Amino acid sequence: MAPRLAVLTAGGSAPAIIVNALAEAWPGLTVIAEPPEGKGEFLRRRARRLGWLQVAGQLPVMFGSRLSKRFLDRRFAEIEKAHGVSMTWPRDVPVIEVPSANDPAFIEALKRLEPDLLFVVGARMLSAATLEALPCPAINFHAGITPYYRGVNGGYWAMARGEPDLYGGTVHFVDTGVDTGNVIAQKVCVSDPRDTIFTHHHAITAQCAQLCVAAVPEALAGRLMDPQPQGASQQYFHPTLWGWIATGLRTGVW
Repeated sequence: MAPRLAVLTAGGSAPAIIVNALAEAWPGLTVIAEPPEGKGEFLRRRARRLGWLQVAGQLPVMFGSRLSKRFLDRRFAEIEKAHGVSMTWPRDVPVIEVPSANDPAFIEALKRLEPDLLFVVGARMLSAATLEALPCPAINFHAGITPYYRGVNGGYWAMARGEPDLYGGTVHFVDTGVDTGNVIAQKVCVSDPRDTIFTHHHAITAQCAQLCVAAVPEALAGRLMDPQPQGASQQYFHPTLWGWIATGLRTGVW
């Protein structure tokens, strides 16, 4: 019998790549959708950790993709064609909407679905209480090579720091940390000079779509990548505008 699969996501074009690939492999897949985290909530949480000056510097980069939508749409189309993926959400996949992944409604939905596995892609962090209440294992796709590049913009930071051998994606079990769970599979991807901080995530996700598909039976069997990747672990955030410009001028990585 084919495994029952549920996906938790807040939506977006990059997660759509993974949802399409998983839905093709497991037609009975159901999506549980939460709304994106509110900008005010996100900024306050980030400022508590980094300070308001740092966050103010990050804002232009965080939202800069909106200023170059025409260019991004063209690049996204090239990525779709090159890797045989789709960033359009499938219409035939059932969707259950919940207020938040950490709302009791999410756990209630999972219990009704009775999935064998929860695949998390592009959703907020699950709280310790939510993780404890999960009725099935949960895995996550991260567009970065862990433990080296956790957090956001893993591909950009790998290139900016001169480590193209760490440009790629990871599928790992979900725990209470930020991309710290045991690794099921990883893939080093090929970077393209046309990509920037606004498209690296999509390029990596496209190249890792089938990695995600292959990771599902491995996760169900409890098999991990052996040996587990070892190395310096760091969580990354968005660069500040001035840091992004300085890095681009110095290294050509934008």
